[in-house]
Amino acid sequence: MIHDTFVAPLFHVERELDLGEKRFDEAERLNYCRYYALGGMTLKVESDLCIEDATFHAKFDSFRVDTPGSDIIIIRHHFALPDLTGEDLGRELYRQVPWAIYKQGDCYIYLGIAPLADDATLHCVAKFNSGHTSAIIYHDDVREELWRKGNLHSLTMFPTDQIVLARLLADRQGCYLHSSGVVLDGCGVLFAGHSGVGKSTVMNLLIAAGERGEMMVEPLCEDRNIVRKMDDGWRVYGTWNHYEQPRVSSLSAPFGLICFLEQAQENTLTLMTDRKEITRRLLEYLIKPFVTSDWWHKTLNLIELLVQEVPCYVMRFDKSGNIAGELAKVVESQGKQ
Repeated sequence: MIHDTFVAPLFHVERELDLGEKRFDEAERLNYCRYYALGGMTLKVESDLCIEDATFHAKFDSFRVDTPGSDIIIIRHHFALPDLTGEDLGRELYRQVPWAIYKQGDCYIYLGIAPLADDATLHCVAKFNSGHTSAIIYHDDVREELWRKGNLHSLTMFPTDQIVLARLLADRQGCYLHSSGVVLDGCGVLFAGHSGVGKSTVMNLLIAAGERGEMMVEPLCEDRNIVRKMDDGWRVYGTWNHYEQPRVSSLSAPFGLICFLEQAQENTLTLMTDRKEITRRLLEYLIKPFVTSDWWHKTLNLIELLVQEVPCYVMRFDKSGNIAGELAKVVESQGKQ
């Protein structure tokens, strides 16, 4: 379904968003708008279709808030594709299924493309302002049906919201790390590693230790977590981007340490002092969006600060759960410094 009437708003994104604020003030009471807090930001999700309680997966429930914070990201969903015939999309920056990305003036246009090169079918068209803080996303009939069925696993209806959020974080002295995370006795701890290295195992071991009353443990997310340098220091935030462990949390805490995981027959934590090696490992576990030179510049500066200010350890562990005691000692020592 194509509607020519949607062409003008698509290519005047700032103006359409300004007008939309007035349009949705009244619509909020009809449940066409919801707020979700993540990483110190508020995502305001608006839609032409009603947002039901079952529209988004239950993992988003703990992130839902009634009122927005000061840093608002607007995501607006329309369910009709614009006619792009004859439109100048600007300069193509990226093309790899499922995305073709263009730079048009100060804005970015994302086209959801088909797998076959000779198939011109689009499943969505999105336009973001320069800072990716405002988005208008247009969907085809198939995606409209998916919306109506509900249980959506991303607020953008993209394969993952990280595509947008990782870019936003770079402007806010933050980044995503491929990691599991917990709040251990009030201290945020991340366990960095790729799939299969034991991120979920470590989280489960610590949750079990918490249930036995050995320590205060609050899980964040076992696959992707956010770190940010704030005015009062570093903080870690849980996300909804889980893998095997569906337990996620919107909690945040002061960021105390990073552990690079290595499965072993022992339970040890070794402080790392080689900053080049720490940087190499962090970059390996960094979640990257569509990458631009300005994103790299901001993110590399952030990683440099993180390496200087946040202690990093190599953590070798087995499945006995004894690593929990070793972690508790390190966290306690960090609190005394």
